[in-house]
Amino acid sequence: MVSAVASGAPIAALGRDLLMVDDPREPVRVVIASLALGGAERIVVEWLGAEAAAGRACELAVLNARRLALAAPPGVLLLQRGPRSPAQFMIDLGRRWAAAGAPVSTHLVGDELLSRLWDAGVRTVPVVHNAPAGWRNDPQLWNPRHVPRVVACAESVAADLLRHGCRPPVATLRHRPAVAAAAGDSAQRMRVRAETGIGASTFVVLAVGAIKPQKDYRRAVEVLARLATRRDAVLVIAGGVLDGAGLRELDAVMDSAVRLGVADRLRLPGFVDPIAPCFAAADALLNVSRYEGLSMAVREALAAGLPVLATDVGGQRENGDERLLLVAPDTPADAIAARLADWPVRTDLAPQRAPRLPRAWSLTLTDHRTVPAEFDTLLVTANLNAGGAQRSLVNLALPLSRRQRIAIGVVGPSTQDAFAGTLLAGGVRVFRPAPAAEPLAAAESLLAWAARHGVRNLCFWNVDARMKLLIARFAPPHLRLIDVSPGHYAFLELEAALPWAAAFDMDAAAFYARLDHLVLKYRAAQAPPAACVSVIPNGVAPRPARAAWPAAPRFLVSGRIAPSKRLELVVAAFGQFAALHAGAELHVVGVAEPRHADYAASLERQAGHARVRFRGARPTLDFLSETFTAAVVLGTHQGSPNAVLEAMSAGIPVIANASGGTGEVVINGRTGWLLREDCGAAEIVQALREAASDQARNELFGRVGRALVAEHHAMETMVARYLTLFGTPCPSDASAAGARAAPASWLAAEVRAAPLSMQAA
Repeated sequence: MVSAVASGAPIAALGRDLLMVDDPREPVRVVIASLALGGAERIVVEWLGAEAAAGRACELAVLNARRLALAAPPGVLLLQRGPRSPAQFMIDLGRRWAAAGAPVSTHLVGDELLSRLWDAGVRTVPVVHNAPAGWRNDPQLWNPRHVPRVVACAESVAADLLRHGCRPPVATLRHRPAVAAAAGDSAQRMRVRAETGIGASTFVVLAVGAIKPQKDYRRAVEVLARLATRRDAVLVIAGGVLDGAGLRELDAVMDSAVRLGVADRLRLPGFVDPIAPCFAAADALLNVSRYEGLSMAVREALAAGLPVLATDVGGQRENGDERLLLVAPDTPADAIAARLADWPVRTDLAPQRAPRLPRAWSLTLTDHRTVPAEFDTLLVTANLNAGGAQRSLVNLALPLSRRQRIAIGVVGPSTQDAFAGTLLAGGVRVFRPAPAAEPLAAAESLLAWAARHGVRNLCFWNVDARMKLLIARFAPPHLRLIDVSPGHYAFLELEAALPWAAAFDMDAAAFYARLDHLVLKYRAAQAPPAACVSVIPNGVAPRPARAAWPAAPRFLVSGRIAPSKRLELVVAAFGQFAALHAGAELHVVGVAEPRHADYAASLERQAGHARVRFRGARPTLDFLSETFTAAVVLGTHQGSPNAVLEAMSAGIPVIANASGGTGEVVINGRTGWLLREDCGAAEIVQALREAASDQARNELFGRVGRALVAEHHAMETMVARYLTLFGTPCPSDASAAGARAAPASWLAAEVRAAPLSMQAA
């Protein structure tokens, strides 16, 4: 092998951040009736506790004090009514929050009191936690000017709101409650049972919630009586009394227990906080409510690992858990007991470990005041690093900004400042939506920014799949969402993020249903089932034709240094080629991101066997004016690779594998050498030899490729198509034909171009 002349593979590092943070998020403001030990109250406390822990300013206004109440989380500003009347308290809150741009989240507060906020110009987002029988509001009276959005705790509740004439848009957010470690602690199980006089082999049925007629605890006592004839069982009702109606219901529950002869099997500890040890002690949760929105007790019990038997009311069936058994609301107590009789006493306590995102509630407050449209389109990207997707964005944004009002939100820091500097110098509005690249904060900020500036289109451009799912979940209906997907891997990333997104009840079908337009970079054999799909390949600026034929073989690799680019295969093939061609060189233009430092180091070690020159990032593309025999571009799940188009625009023929859209421009035997997608080193070596052996054919490939790019991948063509896309709801696009696929199977198959044999021109 030849001696090494390789320099070290460069690693990118964070440099100057030229972008200012423009974060329109305001303090989270919440009004709640009380902090009683209930499900709605738990949601608010968990939400604000998570936000305060993340450093967010939060204000919590509480109308009514309770003797037994949840504590406000540390770091949350607590506003209590005190001796003021409820009406005066709301008037004072209206004065305090009159200048707020974002609305206020309200929970269990009636319309008469909400109107005091509306009179002050404060908009509210009511959260409806119950089925219609438990509503404190009349949704048909809500004016969208005062109520920009309504949040339902379950889809069934959302449907009820719409049936009752709710005019503002309704979003559903199913909260996933926290479960303390004690719920899976066998020592806690033994302790609670010992303290309440329950034996280790006794089957413990747990019911959770305040004692009131809605919960129908008298029926639960009837179930206990029937169950006790079949097995040794105890019923624990972990709930207390809130008012006179609750006291009367408690008397009725006790009377039933005495009458049915099971008073000694009934435990009434009152409100229990923390509840986790009770979950550990129980063997099943019983919920026989007459109506529910979405029972937090049921959701918490399932998360704690308990099997649950519940009446099929409200949103109960939306829990979607195999340990949940639903029965008809009118199922007799004896039939319910018969079901419970077969359930085992638990020996294995196994709480779920599913992701929780209580801060997702903050995204329900992103509807800022209506303003005249200041920007047509907000493009969102992960960073402005030295990559193909970022270069495409810069290529588009500069000419687009002269014909449409655009802004670019860059979620994370960048490891170079060239692209940011170019955009700023070109007068493009570019900003960071939040100080840190964290999906929840960035998604909330971007939605608030879009609302504050009257944005019509929000376009995802190579961004974190989690953030796309969040924005799709909470974006207002009038905001058009467009996803410009760089390649098949973006669909795989979205699929991988779905377990995380389940915490705010989002899946792939919902994402693509909400998406207004999906843009592919090439004519994929299969694509997700979005409503509108277009194919808009990348465009590049014309470049001068390459200089004369190099004196010795000289090959180019341009782009990120990353495992997906398969550079180890290129370096290995070039090593074999260079062993027989004195003076041959391989020039690698690009850098590795810090996360790929080990990969870059391995390439450097490997390049010790070949003449490989690592030249770092060259964002001006000045290297394309040099003489190269051919450019080598390999990749996995490629879109429309800029490295291919840029080389061809300079008249440099390309050796590439048939990944993604590469095969649409690298035409084997006409513009270069198209190898199999999973090609090996031997095929690359053969292509290198052919490229270096026939100058006439090589120059012909360069001319044909340059003409092809000029005709089909001109910058003006790309810009015109995006202008059309951003200007109309669903532009007609003949190229979308064939880009759609059956919804059930679009992800199942890999996108593979048919391999073509290498042949001479």
